[in-house]
Amino acid sequence: MSRMVPLCTAGGAMVAVVLAGAANPQAHAVGDDREKRSAAVLQELVPSADGPGCAAAVGNKGSVVWEAGRGKADLTSGRAITSKTVFEMASNSKQFTADAVLLLAGRRQLALKDPLSDFLDNPPAWTRNVTLGDLMRHTSGITDYQDLLKAKGIKLTDPAGQKEAIAAILASQPEDQPGKRFSYSNSNYVLLAHVVEKVTGKPFPTFLQQEFFTPLHLRMALSPAVDVPGKAKSYDERGGSVTPNSSPWKQYGDGSVQTTPGEFVRWADNYRTGRIGGTQLLAGVTEGAVSVGDVLRPRGIEEGRYGAGILLLPDKSLVHRGDWEGFHSTFEVSPDRNTAVTVVCNVDSPDSFRAANQLLDIWTK
Repeated sequence: MSRMVPLCTAGGAMVAVVLAGAANPQAHAVGDDREKRSAAVLQELVPSADGPGCAAAVGNKGSVVWEAGRGKADLTSGRAITSKTVFEMASNSKQFTADAVLLLAGRRQLALKDPLSDFLDNPPAWTRNVTLGDLMRHTSGITDYQDLLKAKGIKLTDPAGQKEAIAAILASQPEDQPGKRFSYSNSNYVLLAHVVEKVTGKPFPTFLQQEFFTPLHLRMALSPAVDVPGKAKSYDERGGSVTPNSSPWKQYGDGSVQTTPGEFVRWADNYRTGRIGGTQLLAGVTEGAVSVGDVLRPRGIEEGRYGAGILLLPDKSLVHRGDWEGFHSTFEVSPDRNTAVTVVCNVDSPDSFRAANQLLDIWTK
């Protein structure tokens, strides 16, 4: 049974979010110890259940086969992290932005070769040399808006939204020649969200809801800096001390999708079925992907090629990381696209990428 509830999105707009219950975990054969082994991975990742922690889920062909949580979603109230706890997915939200652009390209409402200047009022000269494909694959050479805002004296504790981020980007100059090399920048995806709004005439959160979340019956919402029902609080841990971590910044396109790990592995099945966007979107996910070199090595990713908001690894698996103000997410899809894993934490956990790999191994071997 599904029900519709309103959630406030960026700009105060109200959208209806489908709260569809995650598929019931599948029954497993007697002697199947995968659930026990998965629980052990989560316990190793979160040794103590008394502090902030993590939730994880595994999906197979669109059904959740295992999900669990460990630790506290809110230290003040003592609320525990469960499989139903909502998290900020941070940069794992980028794949929806990229897929929105691919969806519009499939409808011939735009093309990846189009210059950014086509979608701006009074565009700076340099935007004529940056294509939508450059933005999608992080080869634009544009500085990250977070650095630009901080350079202007705007702190993470100060209010700042989409308008401020885009203004700072357009007032700057690219650090590198467009198309020259991969350089990860959140500015690229904030600009792509603007492009989608310009083309469709709809707020970006509304477009994602109508084109992705509702058709796929996903309990997701794009809600920057909003405490959605059931959401975990995020924390910093330094020197054994844990403090709350939050920011009133309200940018989107680069992040801000709010959901559970179980819903995210259900979303992953679109990479197998192409239910949204069809074969053209699926081809566009990896078509023209560019080498990241060792840029993402600090995030635990040794090598790969960046496509449409997702990394394609040498074994053909898909992976992405997300990190924002105490929230940390890891998302992986197996090479055959049948199995997906999501691990999300509300405090920095350096082993979350390793845990995701372990869970994928458990459920694919």
